[in-house]
Amino acid sequence: MATFSRITKRDDPKEIATTAARYQALLTEALAMAKRKADGKPQIVRDILATGTAEGLSTKQNAKYAVVTYHAKKYKRTWLSLIGWQYLQNSSAEEWANSMIETVEANVQLTETDSCPKTRSPRSRPKRRK
Repeated sequence: MATFSRITKRDDPKEIATTAARYQALLTEALAMAKRKADGKPQIVRDILATGTAEGLSTKQNAKYAVVTYHAKKYKRTWLSLIGWQYLQNSSAEEWANSMIETVEANVQLTETDSCPKTRSPRSRPKRRK
């Protein structure tokens, strides 16, 4: 399981913003490359890659990681890839493009074979006995 570095009070906000913008540009380039490379892949993989969006810094947490979001409308799901900044440091857009294609293909296969973990809604939990 990946660990993410926290953003601390010592971190320079300008440096954080610059790094986030650089990683967002890298992942956006990788998404465009993945869309081009996926020409021979099944249509569902191409459709899901087409919905991909990248954020250089997650707005939800106080940690140093990027987020790539895919919307799989056919399956009524959203898939997130959380990528720690330490993994983006010395990587290329081509490496991430290949990784994105593999991730989407694996998620499609897991969903098609009904191997994805089921999430339970709060209402479906059994009631406690008193």
